Amino acid sequence: MGGLDVPTLSFNINDLMRFTRIESVEKIFYAIRQFKGEIKSIKGEEIIVELEPDRPDLLSVEGLSRAVRNFFGVELNRTTHGSLYSDEPRIEVYVKDAKTRPYIACAIIRNLTIDNDFIKSLMNMQEALHITLGRNRRKVAIGIHDYDKIVPPIIYTEVDGDEKMIPLDMYEEMSLKEILVKHPKGKAYSTLVKEAYPVYIDKKGIFSFPPIINGERTRVNESTRNLFIELTGVDEKSVEQTLNVLVCNILERGGILEKVAIKYPNFSKITPNLTPKQMRINIEMFNRLIGVKISLDEALILLKRMGYGIRVVNYTEVDVIIPPYRVDVLHPVDIIEDMLISYGYENITPELPSIMTVGKPSLIEVLEGKIRELLIGMGFQEVMTFTLTSIASQTTLMNINNANVLKLVNPISEEYNCYRFWITPNLLRFLSQNKHSAYPQKIFEIGYVAIPLEEDIYVQRNTAVAISYSKASFTDAKEVLVSLMDGLGVEVSLEQYNHPSFISGRVAIVKVKDKCIGLIGEIHPKVLINFNIEMPVSILEFTHCQPTFPSKGIKVKTFKDDLTAKWL
Repeated sequence: MGGLDVPTLSFNINDLMRFTRIESVEKIFYAIRQFKGEIKSIKGEEIIVELEPDRPDLLSVEGLSRAVRNFFGVELNRTTHGSLYSDEPRIEVYVKDAKTRPYIACAIIRNLTIDNDFIKSLMNMQEALHITLGRNRRKVAIGIHDYDKIVPPIIYTEVDGDEKMIPLDMYEEMSLKEILVKHPKGKAYSTLVKEAYPVYIDKKGIFSFPPIINGERTRVNESTRNLFIELTGVDEKSVEQTLNVLVCNILERGGILEKVAIKYPNFSKITPNLTPKQMRINIEMFNRLIGVKISLDEALILLKRMGYGIRVVNYTEVDVIIPPYRVDVLHPVDIIEDMLISYGYENITPELPSIMTVGKPSLIEVLEGKIRELLIGMGFQEVMTFTLTSIASQTTLMNINNANVLKLVNPISEEYNCYRFWITPNLLRFLSQNKHSAYPQKIFEIGYVAIPLEEDIYVQRNTAVAISYSKASFTDAKEVLVSLMDGLGVEVSLEQYNHPSFISGRVAIVKVKDKCIGLIGEIHPKVLINFNIEMPVSILEFTHCQPTFPSKGIKVKTFKDDLTAKWL
């Protein structure tokens, strides 16, 4: 888990100047920095740029150039590609018995002029999207093919591992099982394919094995004129958003987009859907959040420079038309941030606060610093995972049937549809993704959890510890607990307990002065199987403090004896 990898991309300066139609390299570099990009190095005509993963539309020379053009007014308000495609799809893709990666999206782009630079850019764009939106192909995988080498009908299905194809960069047929063992891409991503083997098939056979490798038969080269783009994944929204970004960036080079009809057994859909979203913002929101007062006319200029379409509602409100490739815009605050980028951070005058204070570490920080120091001294490594996670990960995978979960109202993904109420599932997910690392594995995390009870939400800080190796046991976790509490000067006791996530008879609650603060035990084999973990795991998780938040609607349950102060 943890954050996304930060993409580092190489761009040719001449390509950037050609696509942006801006001759000043310094102006281009200035815009890149405004978009939170960092220029790592310049070697001749190549620049190495580190870009934030929250703007996937910028992760190609085409998308970055479009943003720079908008920023300097060379091209404004290109929010849709409505003139570049016909609404009626001519090609159909049939989905049959695809369960492991059930969601797909496809597109065709015709009449392209493809050279070696285009192919290189296409490969870089594909890989950058795999890393970011695709979560290293686990969530979304992309395949790009020469459409003229495909013979419809096209079917997406799952087949036996003995079926054969000629994978990219090979000249002989290999079974899908062999590809996972012998092909470099197969070995790199074999963990993403378990029992079923998803494939795209036409009249001539298999031409794509997602998320592993394309077929050599449909390789894109300089004679290719028409592209068939296919995406597969485990999250429908992410698959469709990735296609939108990819298609919009490719169309910056020209071509005609053709939609594709996806035929599922019980329903159909047409992809891509490039209908722009719309979001209303109030100019006063910018003035309030940024502390700078701007007029409506100034706000319109700032929005246009960031590529947005505009529909004025009244003197203070604007309907913002969001381009289909801006899949990162989820809330009006995202638009306000773009307006700030357009305004320029350097144009904000810093002000000293009206009240001067002397800072010092809070009691919580001091306590957590001691916990970290003690655990690191015992050989543990700290990890940081997302507080947002899935309900399934917090409950079903943990062998829990009923639990109060703080659910998100409008989750962008089923993978992040709730706020965690304990950290242990996140540590198990981390262990499952690091099975290739040496054992024993000893990790811990300190972070927020939220527990909804009736109409209140109890927010607290937890410490969670996981130990995994061939003989991991209750004793391992208990030794950590005893050493940790001795170091903190806190007396604890254990009381036998039953919990569905743990092995019966090997789990207990942790008490401080007769108050339950956590759990300790060995993870149940069923849970280990659910997380695809092959080694035993012992766990310790406890609450070390329950901070107060000023947010309306959040009540904080506190102990009679403040743990934070008591433990110091």
